Amino acid sequence: MSRGTLRALAAFVALVGCGSPVAAQDPTSAPSPIPADVGDPLKSLVEKDLLPAAGGFTYNPQGRRDPFVSLLKPVSADQGARTRKQGMEGFLIQEVALKGVIKMQKGYRAMLLGTDGKSYFVSVGQRLYDGAIVAIDAGSVTFRQEVTDPLTTVRSRDVRKTLYPTEEARQ
Repeated sequence: MSRGTLRALAAFVALVGCGSPVAAQDPTSAPSPIPADVGDPLKSLVEKDLLPAAGGFTYNPQGRRDPFVSLLKPVSADQGARTRKQGMEGFLIQEVALKGVIKMQKGYRAMLLGTDGKSYFVSVGQRLYDGAIVAIDAGSVTFRQEVTDPLTTVRSRDVRKTLYPTEEARQ
């Protein structure tokens, strides 16, 4: 309710609650004031912390997530989350797809497709947002993913992506 509506409601309650009958008044006379013993009902509600102060509503999270902030909106850096970089270092392991493997003199390199639609050539040791590449062979890439679940004692796990996803489902 708006403040005007609350004041009108408070004035009505004050008139009805004080026991004085509502009589027809002369339209030229001033309206009767609210009795002094009632006071400002909004001020008493603000003092009792039932209504926010004039500045507006504030949310005290007490360690919880603000329910009025969209989950789809990226989290800002000041809220404790890491910011993502551009390129491969900004992709999660689950976001990239293996599209090819190239045999070089010094070993294998992999071609990964990112969520931005670009292809990236990577080698062993390349960092991603939540892990790194630990091995590349002729048909797959193995990632070491950092686990951030506080309920588990495991700090990392190996994730393998194969060149042919049907083989990945069979294993």
